[in-house]
Amino acid sequence: MLDNLYKKIYIIFISSIMLVITAIFGVLCMNFIHTKQQYEYIFFQRLSTLMIYELENPEKNPQIIIEPYENNYAIFALLTDVKGNIVYQSNSLFPTDINILLENFAEKSNVVLTSVLYQTSTTTQEGILSFSGVSNDNYWGIPAIIVDKNGTIFHLSLLHQKKTAFEIIRKQLPLYILTWFISLLCVSAISRFLLKYAMSPTEKVLKSQKAFIASASHELKAPLAVILANNDKISSLSKKLPHIQKASSVIDSELLRISKLIKDMLFLASSDAGTRTINKTMVNLDTLLITLYEAYEPVCSQKGIFLDADFMDSHFPPLYADQECIFQILSIFMDNAVTHSKTETSIKIKAALWRNSLTISIIDYGLGISAEDKPYIFDRFYCADKSHTDKSHFGLGLSIAKELAQSMSVEIGFTDTENSGATFFLVLPLKQH
Repeated sequence: MLDNLYKKIYIIFISSIMLVITAIFGVLCMNFIHTKQQYEYIFFQRLSTLMIYELENPEKNPQIIIEPYENNYAIFALLTDVKGNIVYQSNSLFPTDINILLENFAEKSNVVLTSVLYQTSTTTQEGILSFSGVSNDNYWGIPAIIVDKNGTIFHLSLLHQKKTAFEIIRKQLPLYILTWFISLLCVSAISRFLLKYAMSPTEKVLKSQKAFIASASHELKAPLAVILANNDKISSLSKKLPHIQKASSVIDSELLRISKLIKDMLFLASSDAGTRTINKTMVNLDTLLITLYEAYEPVCSQKGIFLDADFMDSHFPPLYADQECIFQILSIFMDNAVTHSKTETSIKIKAALWRNSLTISIIDYGLGISAEDKPYIFDRFYCADKSHTDKSHFGLGLSIAKELAQSMSVEIGFTDTENSGATFFLVLPLKQH
């Protein structure tokens, strides 16, 4: 129980801290991307200004001026004269066709340029415009009117593809991932240490409690045996005294009840201590189910309950498992069904093969399990009967069944029976060699 609590707290603690760390890394990545984009924006603007300044010199060939920018910085340039004739055009390696990009860019810049194209006497450079291609690619563009020293007017369009967030962060990503995993390892180690330290007092208390229960249960066995033996003597000597005989019967009944409680507590103590061993043998499931039926048929008959066996016409393959554990789980289910079934109802033992597993179900048609009891039905000492009118059970049976199932790594559970009642089931994998 404490191990499960420790695991839950450990997972929640690590998840919470790593969520915060991941958020911090996310903020750092976003800031890094934003900073890089700003730097790229300013850098593109400065390169454009430098290129335009060089193009104002009529003695230099535009191709010689533009090609270094084109090759080194992936800038596309389109230089035209006032009549629209192309003076120079760069080769495009963009995902979107360059004609489409120029059209999209023209929609952004046309209003600005037409008003100044034939009226300017000085070079005019507009700000950076943003636009998109057709392949989820984004671009920056700068329109400019260049007037060289001879007074010749040119129209320049400069385009540059924006880097995606992944392209910007790609080189830094391995470092971020490595740092994240190192953080996870550190947080895991520190969390383990802190939780172990914080829970050590509780572990000591629980260990001493378990040791006390185990010791007390062992110590109670001896006086119980003596009391039972002496009560048998009293019972045999008081056959002619009805009131003493009746008192002796009550004592005997209560002693048997305490004896069963001690037996269950000893089992749970050995389970908590990890001293219980699993003895696997080849189990004949047909024989085991018939034995279960024969053991409980008289019990059901005495209470006026019909016990139905829905497995007689089937033959099941042998299973390598602990036969005693399986029988004890099914017996707990049967005890539970008998306790909660009324006279003139029925209980069904059903077995069915499904793929590589066998499901054994104990189906009763009693009152069923209420919604508020369902989450706790396998907890220790939990009784659905809050009034405790039924003194034959201590709320340990189903918890023992759960412990047995976990020790064998098999599945148990329950569902509502159609109309009314409850169905408890045990799922046994057939391949366990």
